[in-house]
Amino acid sequence: MGEPTPAGLPVSARRMGWTALPPEVRCAIEDRLGSPVVASSTRRGGFSPGVAAVVTCADGERYFVKAVHPDLNPVSPVMYRDEARCAAALPGRVPAPRLRHVHDDGWVALVFEAVDGAPPEVPWRAVDVRRLLGTVELLTAAPVGGDLAALPPVPDRLDESFRAYRRLADGNGLDALSDWERRHLDRLAAAAEDALEFTAGDFLVHLDLRADNIISSRDGDYIVDWSWASAGAPWIDKVCLLVNVATYGGDPEPFLADDRVLAAVPPDHVTAFLAGLSGMWAEAVAQPPPPGIPNLRAFQDLQATAVRAWIRARTGWD
Repeated sequence: MGEPTPAGLPVSARRMGWTALPPEVRCAIEDRLGSPVVASSTRRGGFSPGVAAVVTCADGERYFVKAVHPDLNPVSPVMYRDEARCAAALPGRVPAPRLRHVHDDGWVALVFEAVDGAPPEVPWRAVDVRRLLGTVELLTAAPVGGDLAALPPVPDRLDESFRAYRRLADGNGLDALSDWERRHLDRLAAAAEDALEFTAGDFLVHLDLRADNIISSRDGDYIVDWSWASAGAPWIDKVCLLVNVATYGGDPEPFLADDRVLAAVPPDHVTAFLAGLSGMWAEAVAQPPPPGIPNLRAFQDLQATAVRAWIRARTGWD
């Protein structure tokens, strides 16, 4: 959807080009676009296996095509269908590329308008963080309604994941935890479960906001990959963005204090949300990598390490 991924961002090992799609799938997409594809450029980054390419048609129009098949990863087609439903319903105020076409015949292909740009640089620059924190507020300008009213609530989305520390506390994988986590496991488990209450709300939440899901262009910033879209509290995406800042070595606390929305959130709500993420990733890292996504666990481990350090700094738990 934008330029190749800058150094430092996660790169999927199995991105495929436009020509890797079966001919019948390519023909079906071209028929809907009304013009044959005459050029394509594969895009890197992210974790979904399959096709990710910007295509240029004979009529000069350009589109971003992402496509996946269950043989590459059985979960990804489900996520693409979820993304398609959300992308089709996004209100105009939301800075996201517009969905133009969905093809679904085993291969699930989503066709978006092409956006010229690239993800923000990492490690994050303060000016980019502050700009994106402002951009996130466009998502929460009004409660979700219309077709988005069917979005799952954030607590439902996270219910199983945020009980990971409790499962680990019950003896199902203590070896996956750091010494610090084991010392404070009951506290972490209780906080993560509290987050399920704190994250409730009626506002649009992307729930996976990080640098490789953002395209910065001359026209502004665009948020992509809406598979996890939910309805929840208006501060969640801002904290997710700051988790990404911490993941790449930045200090998130100054942004937390300076932002008007985040400054109004009770500190224990933020800490609880971080505890939920930490437990979710700690449990995931101990599992084998999903099919077709060999680098996911390493990135989850990177995030988990950063979030643990942030919780420790916020709480003073030694």
